[in-house]
Amino acid sequence: MPRRKRNKGINLKGLRRKCSATGKIAQVEHILIELPPSNRAFNPKETKKTTDIKGAVVKYYSSTDVAPGGKDEWYNNYTEEDFYTL
Repeated sequence: MPRRKRNKGINLKGLRRKCSATGKIAQVEHILIELPPSNRAFNPKETKKTTDIKGAVVKYYSSTDVAPGGKDEWYNNYTEEDFYTL
């Protein structure tokens, strides 16, 4: 029988943050994370959260209509031909 609560992940369906475009607190639908370039080799033992990395910018958007780029930038429009290799 466990003696403590199990850690749960972030519930994105119930996440409410301030929208970067409108400035209102609303349900988060899309998260834009801009990471600075890194010259270091990847080490999986030293992984950090993206918000803890120095210079990272995290922006929350309540819908694709107010997000930069509109719907075309947020949804993938791939075809099967894009994945063919020669």
